[in-house]
Amino acid sequence: MIASPFEQYLRHARIRPEDGAEIASWDDLTAQLDRDRCPPLQPPPRRQSMAAPRHDLSWKHNLRLSLRGAGEAASKPGWQQVVEYRQRVTLVLTIAMTAAVLYLSNLMLVAQQMPPLLHRLYLGVYGVMTFFLAANFFKMMLGTWYMMRGARNNPWHPARTACDPPPGARVAIIYPVYHEQVERVAAGIAATWQSIAARHPGLADRFDNFLLSDSRDPAFRIAEEIAVDGLREAFPDGRFFYRWRRSNSNAKLGNVADFCRRWGGEYDYMLVMDADSVMDGEAVVTLLRMMAGNPRLGILQTNPKPILRTSLFGRMQQFGARLYGSVFSYGLQAMYMGNASYIGHNAMIRVAPFVEHCTLPELSGPKPWGGKPLSHDIVESAMMARAGYEVWFLPDIEGSYEEMPANILAFLIRERRWMQGNLQHLRFVFLHGLRSIHRETFLNGSMGYLTAPLWASFLVISAVGMINFLQNGLLALGSLRTIQMPMLMLLISSLVFLFMPRLIAIGVHIAQDRARLFGGKDKLVLSVLIETVFSFFFSPLIMIFITRFLWAWVKRKGIRWDTQSRGDEPLPWDVCIRYFGWVSVLGAACLAAMVYELTMVPWTQQMLLSAMSNGLVKPLDLVLWFSPILLGFTFAVWIARASSLAFPALARLRLFSIPEEIAPPDVVLAVGAWERHFEALLPDTRDARATVEAALSDERFYVLHRRETRRRVRKPRGLLARIESGSTLMNGELSVALTDRTAFDALHRAAIGKAGPAAE
Repeated sequence: MIASPFEQYLRHARIRPEDGAEIASWDDLTAQLDRDRCPPLQPPPRRQSMAAPRHDLSWKHNLRLSLRGAGEAASKPGWQQVVEYRQRVTLVLTIAMTAAVLYLSNLMLVAQQMPPLLHRLYLGVYGVMTFFLAANFFKMMLGTWYMMRGARNNPWHPARTACDPPPGARVAIIYPVYHEQVERVAAGIAATWQSIAARHPGLADRFDNFLLSDSRDPAFRIAEEIAVDGLREAFPDGRFFYRWRRSNSNAKLGNVADFCRRWGGEYDYMLVMDADSVMDGEAVVTLLRMMAGNPRLGILQTNPKPILRTSLFGRMQQFGARLYGSVFSYGLQAMYMGNASYIGHNAMIRVAPFVEHCTLPELSGPKPWGGKPLSHDIVESAMMARAGYEVWFLPDIEGSYEEMPANILAFLIRERRWMQGNLQHLRFVFLHGLRSIHRETFLNGSMGYLTAPLWASFLVISAVGMINFLQNGLLALGSLRTIQMPMLMLLISSLVFLFMPRLIAIGVHIAQDRARLFGGKDKLVLSVLIETVFSFFFSPLIMIFITRFLWAWVKRKGIRWDTQSRGDEPLPWDVCIRYFGWVSVLGAACLAAMVYELTMVPWTQQMLLSAMSNGLVKPLDLVLWFSPILLGFTFAVWIARASSLAFPALARLRLFSIPEEIAPPDVVLAVGAWERHFEALLPDTRDARATVEAALSDERFYVLHRRETRRRVRKPRGLLARIESGSTLMNGELSVALTDRTAFDALHRAAIGKAGPAAE
């Protein structure tokens, strides 16, 4: 007979009665568990060496190599020649457009008699902004044309060489996480695996699933282990593993590198996912077949579509990304082809070249300028292409999904992290051997943030110049007529840049009979109008915060890989005031200052302006031109709060609807069902102390986690003494105790409050 006090432990350990007949004490139990042959959550490592190739990032050294022509390819594939041609065409159109806009601007400024210094600053800032705006505009136009033709007209598309993978080809699906909502992560893993097994049961055994944790809070670690154990129970035929790193150095970059070092040699490919990623089995196998058909494919990046947001901000963002992003993403494919970028998740990677060529160096200097690249994914794709492999961005693959930030604060936190990473990319611009299009990607990514202070400067210069024009008697007869035509042309060009992408996106979806998937034509147009108006007030907030982030970066204030807020909970008022209150104060001050300066315009100038415009224009009307910026600043607190709320009526009215709401895919529906399943199974990590106490006293968790511990040669005697005395352990001490087998045994026995069941 099994000794009854230990019956639960033995049952959870799946030990047969005859195997446990002699168990009568804790020592007997631990000895039996030490002989346990049940596989742990973490597979045994099969380590391989992994070191970053040496890269000399000195621009002088790389310039000398370029002048010598060292390492130039003897021939280029056909798709690369097409890409270079399209780059040249886009560049010519961009330069022509920028020159035309600057010519009109100069005419206007000469008529305004703007002071020479302001004149030059205006043209310089406006020219830089216009260049990058025009470049993106023409890429989108080309992408629209390419989208209408379809991928079938691309003879180099990876789909053309796709085939079934050879026997033995294996794929690791990895989910790097850090303090994420565990039930949502587990639901994404379950939904993706379920879809693979259902759609392609013959290939399901090729895939292994890894939850790679960098979480520091023991409560998250406990919930993650229970989740992986729950996945194993739900899918007995699947393989699910869990790895917790003792040190979370280099964040996600270090987490993925740790996986590659330990198990990368066991797999041909890895499908890198994010904590909120989910993919349809058909999409996953499509990527695998494309990889199998072309050995030069290094990375295949899907275009993950945003889903599951309920807040006003989240719904508008995912609507805009779904509507406009689908068009722009085809532009990326048309412009880059096999030189595309990798965005870090929902992508399949060939492991061997990734390990050999994409291990990134430590950048010299203190953080945030130095250290490991924070936005490592874009650099990794550039390195993969530098090694001669192809990187494709594939928007035509359906079934790839992610979630977007649910509120403005979460959006800005993500933007700050991306900004710091993109500015680090400037260190790689001159690296010899990079494709020109990746140098352009590094520059564009950095300029996307550097233009924020340029835009702020442009607005200040414009306001100061116009007020100077009105206050100092520069308004002469005929000057208004001289200004009218260039101003009208500039206004038209601005409207084209602003509204044309939206109009094209609407036209494309209506032409392809997809408007019904956005709620219908009327709801689609109304949603675009509301989202556009909101962007007038939201964009200035992005500008001012990015400018502030850049100032912090200049002062070398770095950031950490903090937890991302992925829920739709409203932002509390105190949080809105703390983070956005200073913007509201700044906006009110700027608004008051502008109104004051315009009231100081001489009455003679006011009368002349009124007479020349037939009474239609007054000096204070200038406030209307700046009202989206000034009001966006002034009401920043209210905008942040209101946009974080959920308005169920919007969903009922089908405003900001996306196809995944109108016709939900099976894998998206499965995410919701599995999330409810894991919510009932997992502890609430928000109450960390209760989670830890419940787990340490639970027989099932004790047996589960004990397999993950190691018996060290040197026992942690100081820690054991604290455990035995009943002292409260700090998180760091608890993490050590969860790793050491002797300490964990002591923790469990202390938690159940007695020397052992046999003492009863």
